[in-house]
Amino acid sequence: MINKDRAQSANESFYEAFNKRDIEAMKRVWRNDESITCVHPGWPPLNGFKPILNSWAGIFENSGNMEIQISDVRVLASNDLAWVSCIEKLYTIAESGVLASKVFATNLFRLEDDVWKMVMHHASPVPDIRKAEDASRN
Repeated sequence: MINKDRAQSANESFYEAFNKRDIEAMKRVWRNDESITCVHPGWPPLNGFKPILNSWAGIFENSGNMEIQISDVRVLASNDLAWVSCIEKLYTIAESGVLASKVFATNLFRLEDDVWKMVMHHASPVPDIRKAEDASRN
């Protein structure tokens, strides 16, 4: 249970860095390794610490007023590997108003020197349920 709680805390640190658009905090979340992977919605996979941190820096610089909230969090943890899945609800303020989207994310963490470090973030858009229901009626 301790590993599960600590993995959930590491996941919360990731989203806190995301919401604060804090690149230094984001650096502390990720494992500094070439084997790590990040897949942002609609992007090709990024591999390695530097490309992944560069992607976050770009997102932070170009995201404007954005907030992310997570729900439906599920955590599984072993001695040195943890898997966290959740729904990301993204809210962005634009000229046309508040834009909202949902993303399903899977975050993997590996225990390194007694600290959970992110080794993979994979986020995929969740289709609008109403649009999916309308399409199934045709």
